[in-house]
Amino acid sequence: MFLIRATASAGLPENFFIWQRGDGSVLNVVGGRDSSLEFALVSNSLPAKAVVGMEQRSDKFAILDFSIYTLPVEQQGIFKGLLLIPVAALVVVFMRVLVGVRTSGTFMPILIALAFIQTTLLVGLAIFLSLIGLGLWIRSYLSHLNLLLVARVATVIIMVILLMAALAVISYKLGIDQVLTVTFFPTVIVAWTIERMSILWEEEGGHEVLIQGGGSLLVAVMAYLVMSNHLVEHLTFNFPELTLSLLGVILLLGKYTGYRLSELYRFRDMGAE
Repeated sequence: MFLIRATASAGLPENFFIWQRGDGSVLNVVGGRDSSLEFALVSNSLPAKAVVGMEQRSDKFAILDFSIYTLPVEQQGIFKGLLLIPVAALVVVFMRVLVGVRTSGTFMPILIALAFIQTTLLVGLAIFLSLIGLGLWIRSYLSHLNLLLVARVATVIIMVILLMAALAVISYKLGIDQVLTVTFFPTVIVAWTIERMSILWEEEGGHEVLIQGGGSLLVAVMAYLVMSNHLVEHLTFNFPELTLSLLGVILLLGKYTGYRLSELYRFRDMGAE
């Protein structure tokens, strides 16, 4: 019987998880010091009875069992995120092929959406816009140095890392812990996005930069909303074979050669005549 110390009432407090039952200790150390114990877990929506049954059958059919649940918990967490990438890829293909949204980079919105999952949407948008804005300002100064492309991109990568470190330190000093998730943004992709937008600004002007940058953020936000849906997470993780269905839809969209929605809106006056 468990008693809550604060109220002396029977039962367990909320958000309480039991790691072990019994009198034995969780960790025994002999002749050592500074020991540590880490627990890894991954949430799933399978019934507890089904999970126990899978564990009991794992020894008997170890060679023939190819379920993701047979992997270590840490690897399960990694695959839980990886299996969401085909969903984001479908969103990108749909928005580019059928809608006609222009983005800065073909699949750059997928990486931004993955970062949004770790940082939450609003915080991720603020971090991304801050990095891109400051990066473009620094890149405008580098353009006066007439550097070669490789050296220029490498310089931008270093500056992006310094900006991320500065944002993390400043946010920690101000007590804004959410900004510490800036490390989840892919450094090379952010640096290359800054380089592409800077070149686009010089060649096409700021209007084109806003169109492609806004399109990238729009697709990234839509991919994030789909990937963060609990039903999508459940289906992709528990039924990974559905990825083949996504592949089939993407192959069908790849054969589409008709008008995009943006083109129909662009030539709407011709249809009226």
